[in-house]
Amino acid sequence: MYPHAQFVLVGSYVCEIFRRDPCVKAIYLDESKKAKNRILNLYNLAKTIRTEIGPIDLGFCFSNGFFGALLLYLCKAKVRVGYAKNLRSFLLTHALKPPTLKPLHQVQKYEYLIKDFVDYAIFEAYTPLHLVCGKESKIICDDKKHIGINPGAAFGWAKCWEKEYFIDIITRFAARGWEVYIFGDTQNLTIQDDTHIHDFSNKTTLIELIDSIKALDLFITNDSGPMHIAAALQTPTIAIFGSTDTADTCPWNLPIAQEFFLPSQAMIPHALDSTPYPTPKDITTYTTLTADTITILSKHLECAPCKKRTCPLKHHLCMKSITPDEVFAIALTMLQLPKE
Repeated sequence: MYPHAQFVLVGSYVCEIFRRDPCVKAIYLDESKKAKNRILNLYNLAKTIRTEIGPIDLGFCFSNGFFGALLLYLCKAKVRVGYAKNLRSFLLTHALKPPTLKPLHQVQKYEYLIKDFVDYAIFEAYTPLHLVCGKESKIICDDKKHIGINPGAAFGWAKCWEKEYFIDIITRFAARGWEVYIFGDTQNLTIQDDTHIHDFSNKTTLIELIDSIKALDLFITNDSGPMHIAAALQTPTIAIFGSTDTADTCPWNLPIAQEFFLPSQAMIPHALDSTPYPTPKDITTYTTLTADTITILSKHLECAPCKKRTCPLKHHLCMKSITPDEVFAIALTMLQLPKE
């Protein structure tokens, strides 16, 4: 429908992951949260965008906050699309009622938002994630195994695997002579000096992170942004879930989409149904789920998913119940090596 479309992205530093996409014309960093006068800051940002880019024909607000819709309004986008939340509907030309269908993955929530503005044929099939890669990896590929570790995650420690467990498996990998790379936030991991352990935490750009994850033989991570990067790159990944919902934010690939979620073409007519809609299988019944390059671990305790920053029950059993032995055994299987 838009063969010559050019995209302008506005948001946090995470937008940089699309810097190399040829369809992206410009990226603007929104730092208005830090400003003393947020509305004035957004007004100045919108003015810059209008001056440098010109008229905006179609704007989507994928965040649910009031100020995201305000920015589209200040940019004078002709069509402004977003969910009708947080008293912002008057700023949008198309304020959509949020879908209530369950299960509904975050990817599908974004798809539902754009449904009236794209060729409907796009929804006839499941849509894989996609990222453009380059040659800025910090990993030198050789005949050794290269294992990536992502011990951190945004939104609190409740969604993070135990620090001692990460240290345990890192030590096991290094003892085999494999190269281990730590990305993101180390969560204050105390790791012994070892020539096989490389601490890249807070030392890579997003572009370097993408290319480095692509070069890995295996990536072990909490529910996090780097987890979704790995899924888009089809890097073999062990994703550890506890306080968050696998039905909402699990790594997205075609086998998982086809097995556990309705295709968008079938989902859209039922998106506003409040009763659960039948899907092929229920992803929340699997404590260990392997689909192509991804293995998802989640114990699905009665208290989960709590979606809290810290464990409200103080025991963190959703993560403590997933042991290093379990993760290490799965890692060996995914690396096609015999178990110990």
